[in-house]
Amino acid sequence: MTGVRHPKDDEECRKARLALALGMGTSLVEVVTEFLGHEPDEAFLGAVKNRIEFAQETQETIDLKVLIKQMVDLQNENA
Repeated sequence: MTGVRHPKDDEECRKARLALALGMGTSLVEVVTEFLGHEPDEAFLGAVKNRIEFAQETQETIDLKVLIKQMVDLQNENA
């Protein structure tokens, strides 16, 4: 699963920040590019960011790979 969620507690948040500070993180652009096979445009990336932020606000866990597939499918339907 490629789940995205808000840290469960302060300790988990601290560990995540430490990992990022040590260069262990991957940017959202890199992750989305890997799933798509090409670099996303700004509008697509903005939509992904907005959905992640909404999920964090509602304390929802989302599967990023599924989200991206759904967004691509929606774009293709409207093309």
